[in-house]
Amino acid sequence: MASREDIIKHTSKMFIEQGIKAVRMDDIAQELSISKRTLYELFGDKEELIYQSIRHYSETSRERRMEEIADVDNSLEVMMLNLRGMMDVAPIAGRMRRNMRRFYPSVYNRLEEDVQSKSYNDLENWMDNCVANGYFESHINKERAVKLLHHSVHGMLINTLHDEAPSDKLIEMMYYALLIFIRGLCTEKGKVAFDTYKAKYFDNI
Repeated sequence: MASREDIIKHTSKMFIEQGIKAVRMDDIAQELSISKRTLYELFGDKEELIYQSIRHYSETSRERRMEEIADVDNSLEVMMLNLRGMMDVAPIAGRMRRNMRRFYPSVYNRLEEDVQSKSYNDLENWMDNCVANGYFESHINKERAVKLLHHSVHGMLINTLHDEAPSDKLIEMMYYALLIFIRGLCTEKGKVAFDTYKAKYFDNI
C-alpha cells in the first residue's frame, strides 16, 4: 500500500495537473489503487489532503530554489535567482491559490499563514543582505519595502483576472513589477550588478 508520504506526493501532482476542485477522493483512491476509506483514515477529509499536498508542493519548490543558489555568493544574484524561480511557477501557484480561495477557503487561510510567512522572511533576509553588501540603499525603510513587494506579488497571484488570461501575461506582469521595484532600491553598485543579472536570468522572458 502507498505510504502517507507517497499519497501526498502523488496527489500534489494530480491537483497541479487537473485542478484542486476537479480531483475527487474517488479519483485519488483509484489512481493509487487504495480504498477511499484508507484515504479518510490517513487524512480525515479532502481538505486536509489538499493542505498537505499543496504544502508539499510549495516546500519542494522552495527547496529546489535553495539548491539552485547554494553555490551563489552574491546577495543580489541570490535574490534575483529566487524571484525568477518564483516567476516560473507563478501560473501554477496562482491558479492553485485562486481555486483554494474560492472553493476551500479554510485550506487557503492555513496555507497562506504557513507559506507566506516563509516567503516574507526570505524577502527580509535578501533585503538585509543586499543592504549590507552595498547593493541597496541603506536609508530605505526595509519593513515598508518588504511589505510592498510581498503584497504586490501576492496580489498578482490571487487576482481572478488571471483565470482567463494566458500564463505568460502573469509572468510578464511580475517581471516588470519585480525588476522595476528592485532596481529602484539599488545603489550605483547595485544597478551595475542588477543589469548584469537581469541580462543573465530575465532577458529570455
